[in-house]
Amino acid sequence: MTDSTPSKPRFSAVLSWILYDFADTAYSMNIVSLYFSTWIIINLQQSDAYVSAANSFSMILVALTMPVLGDWSDHHNRKLLPLALFSGLCIAGTALIGFLGASLQDVTLLMILVTLVYVLTNYGYQGALVFYNALLPSVSTPRTIGRISGYGVAIGYLGAIAGLMVAQLFVEGDFFGLRLPGIRAGGTVAVFVPTALFYLIFALPLFLFVAEPRFHRQNGSTWRLRDSYKRVYHTLTDTQKHPGLVRFLISTLLYSDSIETVILFMGVYVQTVVGFSLAETNNFFILVIPSAIIGSALCGILTDHYGPKKTLNWVIVLWVMTLSVIIATNNRTLFWILGALVGALMGSTWTASRPLLITLVPKESLGEFFGLYALSGKVAAVIGPLLWSTTTFLLRDYGDHFKYKAALIALTLNMVIGWIVLQKVPDLHQRRRNPAA
Repeated sequence: MTDSTPSKPRFSAVLSWILYDFADTAYSMNIVSLYFSTWIIINLQQSDAYVSAANSFSMILVALTMPVLGDWSDHHNRKLLPLALFSGLCIAGTALIGFLGASLQDVTLLMILVTLVYVLTNYGYQGALVFYNALLPSVSTPRTIGRISGYGVAIGYLGAIAGLMVAQLFVEGDFFGLRLPGIRAGGTVAVFVPTALFYLIFALPLFLFVAEPRFHRQNGSTWRLRDSYKRVYHTLTDTQKHPGLVRFLISTLLYSDSIETVILFMGVYVQTVVGFSLAETNNFFILVIPSAIIGSALCGILTDHYGPKKTLNWVIVLWVMTLSVIIATNNRTLFWILGALVGALMGSTWTASRPLLITLVPKESLGEFFGLYALSGKVAAVIGPLLWSTTTFLLRDYGDHFKYKAALIALTLNMVIGWIVLQKVPDLHQRRRNPAA
């Protein structure tokens, strides 16, 4: 098996790969983090169980299918086709939610349809990330993989700012006083169609300028679904073949459990506990994102210099410290600073974790292993919202402040356990940078 990936990727390919992060982070911020949960829980006065159930079920689908679909993409050396299909599913589903919200008056029917569509939409978004991440080595070199990963996350947060600007124009009718002719305030439901178009426009360059990673397999065996599940099972159970992989996946499950849930409910938390209005919440997300951009880019440089494991270690420690302070305070001014730290840490986590996985597995099987990475992260995304909802349900009689802070305590403890598991993952950074070492 030989690798003919070019040693110095074209600038157009690198930029196009980064722009995809610009596109899909707008969806993540607008829909997952802010407006979907706000629309369901605050505007439609429905239980947050709808949001948790929809996210959890979409993650179950990812967990069950992505490892074998990643294996299929490795076998056929095709990453762009499934990336296009899953991106298209997310874009179409996001637009459909907007059309349903604007046209249906029956809340019961609306909730049934919107929940089902959101499951498929989020499944498309999360599934696309598997194949997008697997393309990272084709737009980077071993010495630049941390930086390219970091730049992607950093530019992704610029996409979040741009997406929130577009969102506020359609939701509020203006952005910090800026108004555009023909655009009126449409309320929360007006965010979905513009977000879908934003995703589509900035995702397109990747499919025009990024080439498939080239690996030539020596055998011509036929791919079979049953055999693929067997390979995934053996990969997870054969701890000697890929030392540290299972520990890394368990650690990812635990810390992602907390991070995914914080992202999902941050909009509700700042409005309910801290007392922000919807407009203030939108501005809060916009103003703290620059720290995420700086944090992601800096983390990429640190990852290349110190290695992804050491960098990820410190990122998780800072997460635990930041969440602990959030739990202890209700101060609005301090919360802006804490929100900036959360933004920087969100970007830093993904910046360091992608290269860490790549150091642990063979490059020609990245589709399968990023599928397993998705399995770990998405199982976490099932458990996290259920943990949050269960905690808030059991403590509902104690008031919003108490129940939401208790939910954050549970997530913080989860992250501490993930950090402990991470300590046993081997640090192969120096070996990868200098094979003779």
